[in-house]
Amino acid sequence: MTEKTSPPGWVVQVTTPGELSRTQSRSSQLKGLRGPPSFEYFNVAIAIPDKAEEATTAHLGDEHAREARAVRPLSSEELASLNLKAGKVVAA
Repeated sequence: MTEKTSPPGWVVQVTTPGELSRTQSRSSQLKGLRGPPSFEYFNVAIAIPDKAEEATTAHLGDEHAREARAVRPLSSEELASLNLKAGKVVAA
């Protein structure tokens, strides 16, 4: 039986909702439309996905509504090549 070890870090994707439409429209359906969301990626040296997401959100502050999601594990070799120390969050 092989045991899987958890990865030492994660790539976290942060999604920021798009801006509300500024167009003047007679249609009430178009007034609440948002533009496209923006995406940012961060390399996080935290093994637990939920904690990596929380650390990324804390790193960015609470200036906008954002959603953080761990999208890909990072290997110890990748963390070493990025010179990323345990607990750190850096932009990808």
